[in-house]
Amino acid sequence: MTTDTETKGKSPADLAREEIMDNLKRLGRIQTGDDQLVYSGTKFVLPENMIGNVPGAIDYLRSYVKQQETEFTFSRIFNYRPWDGANAFQNAMKLVFGTVGVGKATFTMFGSSPPQYRTVASSHNTTIQVPWGEVEFGPLDATFELSGARHQEYGLVFELSVTAPRKYRAHIDAFFQVLEEQLRTNSIYRGKAFTGGMEPQFLDTTEIDPAKVIYSEDVMVQLTTHMWSLLRHTKAMQAAGVDLKRSVLVEGPYGTGKTLAGQLTAMEAVNNGWTFLICRPGKDDLFEVLQTAQLYAPAVVWFEDIDVIAEGASNEQISKLLDALDSIMNKGVAVLAGFTTNHVDRIQKGVLRPGRVDAIIHIGALDDDALVRLVKSVLPEDMRGDIVWDAVAKAFHGFLPAFAKEGASGAVRYAISRSGGHRAPVNTEDLVNSANGLRRQLELMEAAQEGVKPNPLDEALMKLFRESVENTKLVDPYDSTIGVLQATNNHE
Repeated sequence: MTTDTETKGKSPADLAREEIMDNLKRLGRIQTGDDQLVYSGTKFVLPENMIGNVPGAIDYLRSYVKQQETEFTFSRIFNYRPWDGANAFQNAMKLVFGTVGVGKATFTMFGSSPPQYRTVASSHNTTIQVPWGEVEFGPLDATFELSGARHQEYGLVFELSVTAPRKYRAHIDAFFQVLEEQLRTNSIYRGKAFTGGMEPQFLDTTEIDPAKVIYSEDVMVQLTTHMWSLLRHTKAMQAAGVDLKRSVLVEGPYGTGKTLAGQLTAMEAVNNGWTFLICRPGKDDLFEVLQTAQLYAPAVVWFEDIDVIAEGASNEQISKLLDALDSIMNKGVAVLAGFTTNHVDRIQKGVLRPGRVDAIIHIGALDDDALVRLVKSVLPEDMRGDIVWDAVAKAFHGFLPAFAKEGASGAVRYAISRSGGHRAPVNTEDLVNSANGLRRQLELMEAAQEGVKPNPLDEALMKLFRESVENTKLVDPYDSTIGVLQATNNHE
């Protein structure tokens, strides 16, 4: 307790700062069980073996004072991605040492190297600046070191090391707790939709209009049952014993709306507090994306064009991926995986069996009812003239969604052309003509080859190259961009 004499001559800001430091110290002692001297009122209590031994007590106190002034390094690893940790560090510093109603205490950054601020994305249209590297903080005589550490299970995570006199151990431990709470409640990634790369890019799920998404009734039922219901009714599913770990394969030809299914799933995830990650073929590492999903679960991982991976790795990679999903779920982590493919025939039967893939949803050509609904969703109401919808359904029959949308849009051009440049309403003839103009393109696309497959020698060389790359230790990209340090567990 601070006496009137001790507070005399101190500014309100100084008193507020001291109160914060005292609170930190008390919180830290509760958590660490620190073995410092025990104070009772205005007195302190020596260890029991010092009672009656005045010289020994004096030596103990001298040693204790020296020890308290000795610098130690306190480190803690936080299982969140590095930029998330840096943002939480900044928030925690502002919360603990920033404004407290009267006055303001600030932290500064300086040292042998210039202070570092990194600009990172925090949403699809905003960025933030976060500190990185060394941060010096006078009130604790401390130097904070913000870095990354390689975790065996989670990949690259955030590490904070603090070099300070031992007397501030309780304060530092309490600050670690505040930082952890900031990560739990104000993560820049949890519950968001973003790409799975080293530098995540956020997705804008607000641009998706579910009212303009048209699938056949059966496809909607399957997507809702196997994916979206788990996101919407998570607690009810858990209460009923439903396993939240799902591997769902969405397959069908080009232009049927498989990517759109992923976008809708991203919207459902964000709206219901799930994290959504998309793994882009050729850009994002499958297993690193899974590690991120594990850190920010419950999460959905969406893998586009899984057949590209299957063809490039003889399906072995998919099996490893599914094994990794099983391993995550064995830890009680909710991760739902969605895969898309244009060529389900390229994936081995063993991968498609129940237990490996939980559900397969085929998205093909729309039925006549869905085609009419899609055309209506594309055509503005004020552009609809006298239309016989049965004739439109017949003309559009067998169209994939991408072709149906193009046919509806094209009908506007036919109407303007027919009327000599005026914005005329679209009629049945315009829609039928537009559909007829696309029919040949659809036939050619369906008959077209994917391309020339490599000969067996090419495949053997590529396999040898992949094995060579997989067995080569790659340089961590973070080593050159944010100065990653290896985890040391160097607590006091």
